[in-house]
Amino acid sequence: MDITDTLLVEVKDRVATLTLNRPQVLNAINHQQRQNLETAFKALDADEDVRAIVIRGNGRAFCAGQDQKESAAMDAQGASRRIEGYASLYTTMRKVSKPIISRVHGFSTGAGLQIPLLSDLRIATDDAKFGMTELNVGSAAIMGSAFLLPLIGEANMRRLVLLSDFISAAQAREMNLVHEVWPADAIDGRIAEITSGLAKRAPLGVALTKEWWRVLGDDVFNAAMDHARQAHARNFAAGGLSAGAKNFVAREKDANPARHEAP
Repeated sequence: MDITDTLLVEVKDRVATLTLNRPQVLNAINHQQRQNLETAFKALDADEDVRAIVIRGNGRAFCAGQDQKESAAMDAQGASRRIEGYASLYTTMRKVSKPIISRVHGFSTGAGLQIPLLSDLRIATDDAKFGMTELNVGSAAIMGSAFLLPLIGEANMRRLVLLSDFISAAQAREMNLVHEVWPADAIDGRIAEITSGLAKRAPLGVALTKEWWRVLGDDVFNAAMDHARQAHARNFAAGGLSAGAKNFVAREKDANPARHEAP
């Protein structure tokens, strides 16, 4: 199944692999990529031959978050479309009945961390770097905070959001942000082992379990999404979102490439 050249899809031995393929911008997510991902997740969830889904990034990073070049050019309508695009993608991911595994290497920040947080398993290389860094570009960390809280606790969530820096894979493992950390030359073997086991599970049992997990988190997710719509509208009206994105574009030649952030 082909989506576009920016999202590669391969299905083999009942396991689907989605590869984010915008390596020139560290796989930063724009409007088209959000639509690509939603289309792919829906199609793979409906495919009875698929038993597990792996998402990974091409190039030097898993995903550096929201494409700030796109954000810098947004008007009010574009800002609203962005938050609704993420709402639709995240809702779709939460409804997928097959296990989703994020294979993370390099930078995973903002929306590029929220995708793994919505996955069932997060397996990282030992050189991965994680950050919930919206405050660096004047955005508000609404959904990121909601996704982090039940996984790593309030203290760690506040630390990641307020410091808006990066933590190592080892630190992420210590705070239960990721499940396992592997050397780069061993991670794919480990993921193959995991997905091989998942492919043998009874699909209905997995689907019913995931349905219950979704119900358990519905109240927080829906409340966070409603607040995100209000908060980002206020931030855009005050100029915060645009100013932060434009500052990013101006700094683009700086040494640190991972300054794309999530909604």
